[in-house]
Order: sequence, then C-alpha cells, then structure tokens
Amino acid sequence: MTTDAATPERNPFLEAVGRVTVAGAHLDNSLHNLLGSLAFEPTLLVLANAEGTARLIELCELALKCYDFAPADLADVKDCLSRAKALKDKRNTVVHSLFIQADEGDGLDAMRPARKTLGHNVTPITIADMEVLAEEIEELRHGLFRAGWNVRCHQTGMQRIPRPGESSEAASTASP
Repeated sequence: MTTDAATPERNPFLEAVGRVTVAGAHLDNSLHNLLGSLAFEPTLLVLANAEGTARLIELCELALKCYDFAPADLADVKDCLSRAKALKDKRNTVVHSLFIQADEGDGLDAMRPARKTLGHNVTPITIADMEVLAEEIEELRHGLFRAGWNVRCHQTGMQRIPRPGESSEAASTASP
C-alpha cells in the first residue's frame, strides 16, 4: 500500500498490457497443472517449476508421447497445446514490445508496439485487441483444466467434463 497523498491517474492502455501479462502467468500455472495430470513424475514437476510457457508446452507434448491416453482426450490436449502456442506468441508481442505513439490518431488509439529487431517492425494494437487476447487466454485455461481432468478421470471413477457444445452423455462415453 502506498502512502502517497495523490492517487495516480489510471492508464487503460497499461492496464490492458497488465491484464495480458497476468493472463499469461495464469496460463503458465495451468500448463504446469496439465503437466501434473499427464505425468505423475515429481522430479519432472519440480524441474518444470521455473520453466516458461514454451518449455511447459514442450514438456506436456513429451508427456503425451510417454503415456497412453484415449484418442479423444489426446486430441483435446493437443488442441489446447496448439492454442497455447499461438496465444503465447501473441502474449509475447504485447508483453515484450516497446510502445510508441503512432503517426496518426490521438491518445491511446495511436499507440502501437515497436518490436526490438534489426531495424524495426511496427504492428498496430488497440486496448480492445489486448482485452480480447487476455480473455482468450483465460478461456484456454478452462480448456486446459478440462483436458487435464478428462485424461485422468476414468482412473478415479469421476465423470468427464464435456467440451463446449458436447452433451454430457457424449462426454461420459468418450473415455474408456
């Protein structure tokens, strides 16, 4: 808590960057949890504690090769990991960019990231784009939880969690 008398002015642009950053950290946590569902290897889980998103995805993909899973569950996990890769790249664009004022537009509408490369790469981005990205990452977290639950639920006698649009009856017959 701050003891400053004046309250700083809120910056919606930076708040949107922060939401993407926090969603990315939540994604890493969800990937770590998925890894725990896929592979009951304590040493692997400890080693994965300090890993970033890309490495967590690789470790999950490795676990898929080392264990047998029902085809529907395997496809669900692979779909989630594919989405995680794409969202990781979008998240990195937001989090690791320098933002500069655009040549046209006013205020926050004119901000866009300038990537640190040989030369430069400028890509326009809006607050709405970042809000959508944060929401997509949070939605993926639900998919990762569902996929991790479903690969192991038959071992505990628990019901599968249906995919969005899938009936409960279809979900209950999908696992062995």
